[in-house]
Amino acid sequence: MKRFAVGLLVAALAVACSKAGHGSQKQRPGAKTAARKAKHTRTVKKGVKKLTQKEEAKKKSESLVRKELNECTLYTVKHSLKALSGKDRSVGIELLAAGKLIETLNKLMINPHDLEYEKEIQAKGTAADKELFRRNQQPWCVDIEDPACCAMYPCPKKEIGAYLWPADMTDADFKAMEKAPNKDALLSPFTIVRRDKSKKGFKAIPYADAPLFKPYLVRIAAHLRKAAAITDDPTLKKFLESRAEAFVTSSPFPYDASDYDWIALKGDWDLTIGPYEVYKNPRQVKARFEFVLGRVDKKVTAQLDKFRSRLQEMEGYLADLVGHKVYKGRKLNPKISIRAIDVWMAAGDGRNPQGVVAAYHLPNRGKAVDEGLYKKVMLVNHMRAFNNIMKRRAELMLDKDQLKYVDPEADIYNTTFHEFSHGFGAYDELKVKTRSGAVKTVHEALQEYSSLLEEEKADVFSLYFVPIFVKKGWITQEDAKKRYVSALMHLIGLMQYNLKGTYPRMVSVQLGWYLDHGGVSFDKKSGRLHVNFDKIAPAVQGLAKTVATIQLTGDYEGAAKLVGKYVITKGDQVTLAPVLQRIHDLSKSRFAKAGIKTLTMKYEVTGL
Repeated sequence: MKRFAVGLLVAALAVACSKAGHGSQKQRPGAKTAARKAKHTRTVKKGVKKLTQKEEAKKKSESLVRKELNECTLYTVKHSLKALSGKDRSVGIELLAAGKLIETLNKLMINPHDLEYEKEIQAKGTAADKELFRRNQQPWCVDIEDPACCAMYPCPKKEIGAYLWPADMTDADFKAMEKAPNKDALLSPFTIVRRDKSKKGFKAIPYADAPLFKPYLVRIAAHLRKAAAITDDPTLKKFLESRAEAFVTSSPFPYDASDYDWIALKGDWDLTIGPYEVYKNPRQVKARFEFVLGRVDKKVTAQLDKFRSRLQEMEGYLADLVGHKVYKGRKLNPKISIRAIDVWMAAGDGRNPQGVVAAYHLPNRGKAVDEGLYKKVMLVNHMRAFNNIMKRRAELMLDKDQLKYVDPEADIYNTTFHEFSHGFGAYDELKVKTRSGAVKTVHEALQEYSSLLEEEKADVFSLYFVPIFVKKGWITQEDAKKRYVSALMHLIGLMQYNLKGTYPRMVSVQLGWYLDHGGVSFDKKSGRLHVNFDKIAPAVQGLAKTVATIQLTGDYEGAAKLVGKYVITKGDQVTLAPVLQRIHDLSKSRFAKAGIKTLTMKYEVTGL
C-alpha cells in the first residue's frame, strides 16, 4: 500500500506543476518531463498485480516443495512378471496386491487423515505436490523443516503417528505407562493406546482390532492366503499362512510364530511383510508396516553364506572386547538365514523417501531373537544403484591417492557385516543391569538413544572385524583398505540427510571419533579426507568397545555424553561439532555444485 500511495502523490504534484506552467514550458522544462513520468507511473502500476499474503505463502510453499524434490534423482526399478512360470506369476500378482495395501496402511500410521490429504492433492495439487506425496507418503517434507514445505495449502498440522497414542497424551502419561500393570501390552510395538475411562488408566488395542487398520489387515491376509494356495514352495506357503494369521490375531505380540517361518524361507521369492521398525514413530515404540518383495540372487547368497558358520565366533569377539564381566556372550542359532535379493517392490516403511534401504536384519524382538535366530537380507540391486554416486562423491571429498580404494563390492561387504553385527551383543529386549543396579531392557535404559546406539554398534563392528579377518587370512590387506575407505565414503553419503535422523547422527559420532583418534584426517586447506591405515583399526576398536559397553550396561549418561560431543541439540536445532559441521557443509556444497544427488526409488512391475 505504501508504494501505491507514493505513486498517487507524485502524479498529483506533476499535474499541479503542469497547470501552473501552462504557456511557459520553455521557462519550466521539468514540468513536461514530470507529467510524462507520472503518466508512465500510472500505466505501470495498473499492470502490476500485487500478490496477497496468501498468494505469497502458496508461492513459497511451491518453491520449497520443488527444492525438496530436487534433492533426489528418481531411480525406477523395473521388472516383468511375464518371464516367470504361471504359478510364480500368479503368486507375484497376489503379493504385489498385498504390497499396495501395506503402502496404504503405512500412510494411515503416519497420519490418520493421510488418505484424505492424498485425495485433495490428486484433485487440486500440482505435479510436484503429487510427486512429493507419492515419495514421502505424506503431504509434509521430510528433509526441509520449514512448515511451509508442504504439498497442500493451507498445510495441515504435522502430526506423525497421531493415531497410535491418545490425542492428549503427555510425557507424564507415557511415564505412567512404563509402570502400569499392563505395561507390556501398552508398550508393545503392535498395539495402539487409548485412555481407559473405567479404570482411569490406559488400554492397549492390538493392531488387528484397531478400527482404522483392521479392514486393511483383513484384505492383506486374504491376498497372502491366496498366494499360499497357489505356490509350490512349501516354505513360502507355510510363511504366508502363518503371517496372514498373525495379521488378524488379537494379540499384543502376534508375530513370533511367523517370524520362524519367515527366517526359514528357501524358495525363489523372498518376502518381508509386517510391522518392524520403530525409528520413525514418536517415542520410538510403535512399529510401522513395511513390505519388500524380491527374487533371490543365488550367486551372491552363496558368497555370503560362507560367513554364516563364523557368526558365533564373531559374537565371541564382541564379548572378549567388552570383557566377560560385562557380557559373556550368548549362543546363536545355527539356522540364522542370509539371503541376497533383487528387489521387485518396496512399500510402506520398506522404502525411504530419500536414499534406499540397502539391507536389513530382522526380527528386532520376540522369541526368535531371544534364541539368537535372525535373518539378514541384502538388497543387491539397491546397493549397486549407488555405485556411481559413491565414486563421484569420493572424487570431490577424498584424498586423490586413495580413490583407487573406493570399491562397490567392498561397500556391499561393509553393509553385509553391518547387518551381521546387529545380531551380536545387545538388542532392544535384552535385560541388562544398569550402573544404578536396576535391571532394565536395553531399550528402556537408553530411551531415545536406543536406536542410534544400535545402528552405531552395527556400523562400527562391521569394521572392527576387518583386522581379525586379515589375520585369519579370510581377506587380504588390500581388501581391508578398500573396506575402510569405502566405509568412509558411505559415512559422508549418509551425512547428506536431515541431521535429526538416526543415521546422520550415527555417522557424525563415528566420523568425529575417528578424527579425534587419528583414524581419519581432514585437510582444512584442500577440504579432503584421508584414512590413516596405521591408526584406523585401533580407532575403530575404541569406539566399538565404548558403544557396546554403553549398551550392555544400560548407560544412558554415557550415551548422552558420547552423542552430545559430536551432535549438538538445542531445542529443535541440531548442529555438529565444528570440524564435522565444516565437512558436512563442504560436502553438501560440493555435491550440489556437481549435481550429485541421492536417489529416491520407484518400482514398476509389468505383466500383471
